[in-house]
Order: sequence, then C-alpha cells, then structure tokens
Amino acid sequence: MAKAFVNAKAYDLSRLPVIGKGGEADVYDLRDGDVLKLYKKPNDPDYQGNAAAQQGAVERLREQQTKLPAFPRKMPSTVVVPTALATNQGGTKILGYTMPYLKGQEVLLRYADRQYREQGGIEGQQIVDIFRNLHQTVTAVHKAAVVIGDFNDLNVLVDNNGQVFLVDADSMQFGSFQCRTFTARFVDPLCCDPKKLQLARPHNPNSDWYAFTTMLMQSFLFVGPYGGVHRPKGGKRLQHDQRVLERITVFNPNVIYPKPAQPLDVLPDELLEFFHRTYQEDKRGEFPISLLESLRWTSCSNCGAVHAKSRCPMCSARTAPHEAITTRGSVSVVEVFRTKGHIVFATFQRGKLRYLYHEDNGFRREDGTKVIDGNLDPELRFRIQNNATIIGKGQRIVTLENGEKPKQDMTNSAGRLPVFDANEQNRFSLQNDQLVRNSKLGTEYIGEILEDQTLFWVGSHFGFGFYRAGTIMRSFVFDVKSQTMNDRVKVPTLPGQLIDATCCFSQTHAWFMVRLQDSGRIVNRCYVIDKSGKVVASVEPDSDDDHWLNQSIRGHFATGSSLFAATDDGIVKIGLDLEEVIVVQTFPDTESFVDSHSQLLPGNGGIHVVSSQEIAFLKIN
Repeated sequence: MAKAFVNAKAYDLSRLPVIGKGGEADVYDLRDGDVLKLYKKPNDPDYQGNAAAQQGAVERLREQQTKLPAFPRKMPSTVVVPTALATNQGGTKILGYTMPYLKGQEVLLRYADRQYREQGGIEGQQIVDIFRNLHQTVTAVHKAAVVIGDFNDLNVLVDNNGQVFLVDADSMQFGSFQCRTFTARFVDPLCCDPKKLQLARPHNPNSDWYAFTTMLMQSFLFVGPYGGVHRPKGGKRLQHDQRVLERITVFNPNVIYPKPAQPLDVLPDELLEFFHRTYQEDKRGEFPISLLESLRWTSCSNCGAVHAKSRCPMCSARTAPHEAITTRGSVSVVEVFRTKGHIVFATFQRGKLRYLYHEDNGFRREDGTKVIDGNLDPELRFRIQNNATIIGKGQRIVTLENGEKPKQDMTNSAGRLPVFDANEQNRFSLQNDQLVRNSKLGTEYIGEILEDQTLFWVGSHFGFGFYRAGTIMRSFVFDVKSQTMNDRVKVPTLPGQLIDATCCFSQTHAWFMVRLQDSGRIVNRCYVIDKSGKVVASVEPDSDDDHWLNQSIRGHFATGSSLFAATDDGIVKIGLDLEEVIVVQTFPDTESFVDSHSQLLPGNGGIHVVSSQEIAFLKIN
C-alpha cells in the first residue's frame, strides 16, 4: 500500500483521487483544500523502457531533497508555492509537496484556442488584461531573484476574473538550483545548442520574457512564431526545431500561414515590430508593458472584423462579395446558414442537420427558435437530441424542448466542464461512480466508472470512454441501448499531461483522439476501436509532421471504417491498412472552403462544413 506523510499524517494514495498527471509527477486531491504533488519514481510505468527518463527521475528526487526546503519564502501570492513537504514514513526522504487546490481555473493554453475563445465569448481585451496580470507576476518573481525557467502555457492558470497563477513552482530556478527542463514551443533558442534544440545555458530572466512574448503572440493570433508549415520553393523543408534554430518564423515568405489564425495585420505595427525583433533579430529584454496598456481590441462597424488597430485592416483587403453558390473544379458549395453571432454546436441526426447558435444575447436552434436567453460562457457545454437542446454547466444538465417542462439532471465534471453526451435516442451522464442513460423510462444503469476521472462519448450505436487513476488507465466501450459494457479495451496508458480528447463514431468504429504534452512536446494520438472493443489500428505522427492529426484532433466525421478530416490543404479521407491509419484520398479542390478548424458532418449526398459563423454544403462530383 503506497503512502505519503505530510506533517506526520499518513495518506493512502490508493484512496486519493488523481486530479493531474504530468511527465514528472502526479497530483492528488487531499480533500482538505490542498493537493499533493508526488514525484514519479524511476520505476514508474510511464518511464518503462526510457533510460533517460528513469535517470531524470533519480536526479529530480535527489535534488528536491535540498531544493524544496530551501524554496524562497517571499514570493508573490500569484505563485502557488509549496506549503508542506511530503515524505516517507520516517521523514527521511522527500517524495513531493502540498500546495493549495486551485479550483475553477483554466490553463493559459486554452486562450490560444480560437474555438474555445469564440464559443466562450472571450474577447481580445480580456486577453490583454490576463497578460497585464501575468506581466506583474513575472516582474515580481524576478524581483525575488527567481527565474521561472520552464515557462509554458500549461503552468499558467487563469481564473474567471482574468487573474493568473503560476504552478509547478518546484521547477523554478534560484540560487544554485537550476531548472533543467524546457518546453520546445517556448524555450529561448539563445539558451540552446545552436545545432540542436536542447538547453546549453541556464534559463534567465530574458528567456522568461521570451516565453511570455510567445504566449502573448499565440493568444492574440492563434499561432506562435514557429507555427505554419515551411514549404520552400527549392531546398529542404525544415521542421519545428530546425526552424527555431534558423529563425524561420511565420514572417518568412516560405512559411504557409495557418488559415485558422488571425491575420498579422490585426495587430498594431509597434507590436508586430516587437515580435519581429524578438524572433528574427534575437532582441531580448523585459516585455514593454506600454504595448499592452495602449492596445485596444475593437470590432469594425462596417465588416465586423475584430482588430487592434486605429483603422480596420480588413475592409480594404476585401474583394468580391460572398457568393451563395460556388464551384471550384469538382466541388460545388452551397451556403446553408450564416450568423453574425457564433455557432456553438452542430450535429447530423436522423438525416437532418441540427445546430445551436448564439445571436442577440440568446441561444437559438436551426429554425430560429430561441431556446434560452444568456451570454456565451466558456464553462457551458452543449448537446442536441433531435429537437431537444441540452445545456450543462458545473455538475448540472438542463434539457430544453418546446412545449415541455425543462428536465434537470446531475453529472460528474472533469475540470471546469460537465461530462455528458447525447445521440438521437438518449442522453448519457455520470452519477457518482456509474455511467447512466437518461431515457424516457428514467435513469438506466450501464456500468461502473471512476468518479470525477472519467470522460466518455456516444455515437448512434455504441459509446467509448476512459478513466485514469495514477498509473492505471482503463478504457471501455458500451452499447447505447442496453447495459452491456466492456471495460477491457486495450488502449495504451497515455503518458504526460492530457490537453484534449475527443471521439467520433461510425456504425462500426470509434476514432479516439488525444492531445498530450509529454517531455515538453505536444503529442497527438489516434486509436481506432471496433464495436467489440478491439483496438484495430493507431497512429502517432511525429510532432513536427504536417499531418492531418497534428492540425486538429477535432471536427472529423466517420463512416464505416473511414474518417474524413479537414486540413488547411483541403479535406482528406483516412482509412485503415492492417493496423495502420493512412490517408487514402485527398480532395484538393476543397482547399478554398475548409481549414483545419472546420467541423465536418455528413449530409445527403455531400459533406457539411461548419465554421464559427457559417455552415456550407459541399458536393464532390
């Protein structure tokens, strides 16, 4: 029985909920307002077969024996510092530490997600306020003679008021204790070996400001300095790490700028020039707070574009008016719907396109009927069951349907979001340690799950889900019409920190896709699972590849044993070849009508393409 001791009190780890899992440690809820961060041992299953990770665990545990007791006491209140040490029974070895449990926070990474921002009603000026607060925290940390070091968008948490908090303080650099970890997307290349993206010199205050600037850029533009794809007309195509070392940024004409990103021109010239000096000319120093204090986001009264300039940069760039029907090569496109607000959910059920959009301070269905008044909120989650609209927040779910009394249910949550789903037949939710079906007959038990650790999704014929507890991960499939569950699905344990997960279904297959951060890098995985629970294929592209899965894990639709995905280059059809996931067909004529953030849905004789404000129907001849 694994135990940890805090102030002489024993904690049985097997009885504590795991609320976080990273590359170096697991985080447990002590149920007293604090959490316990426990370092992984060299024999942790996540390190199996990885000698470098095992040695890293040895060195980390050795250093923390002296580093944690020496942690600086005078830190800003927005840094989540260790409050007590966790040891073995005799108190002779430090295993980790406790810290306050911050609830209702979101990682900064989410604020660089365009869909999250638009569907949650998070405006550009709120991002300005977040980074003004973060600027104050970074400045205060440096005044305490501390360097953040591995400064990234997963160790910055944001509350509902825009206040920020820094976590993973144990990795910060002070005195003789150096921070040896880094995140590839945010590491300062001036601290790296010029031939390899690895630390060659210690982090420093300037490298913290470099990471700050990078997070700011991606939160404003939805792309970082080394986003996009390097496609030179001649010569070798460079991947992310080499691009950083050679400073091949999104400003380079040989880099294809991502279609879902905001145009560079929406930012003030002074800020764009600062980005250029930072990434192209290696200028370093504290980020000028004046660039944030003078920045104002606004919406153009003429075209509706959001920008931060004195004059709209988009109006002069607009050309021909929008066409209702367009043809490009073998593809014909018809506009189905357009809103000045935002589409928050769309699905295709019983041969009909169904969707929910927010406009004029209310949520409306596809026929224009107002479902409920209210504002956009990043903590809301939506589903549709035919004519019924299901809205969840926290642990509460409300089902709304014209002419019927609203139905209220409770469910478990994962982070800030309620966990529930629906198909054309029923609603599904989690009640304590049970997965249940909410039908007209009442609440029907399906199977056992792990409370507050479970995610699941449903299709028309079956569902899939998983939960993680420490080093254990269990995946399951279940029938949507009966009480049949198979919880022995052999999806490998997911390493590192889970960023996002989703699943889409055909009648026969589930395509389970996850995004993780492992060892400082973003990793995307896809597992194809048949209705019986057998994992029939999988793919994990190299993080530098211009792969459909790296562009987005969301928005795809499945049919039979195939998957259709939208990319910046057009729609691709994915299929199975033995145990491999491969691209079997591309549709380049669709390139003008989709990007990697488009949602694809089936249609009668074609494909629906859903964006934030528009739905189109594509027919490929």
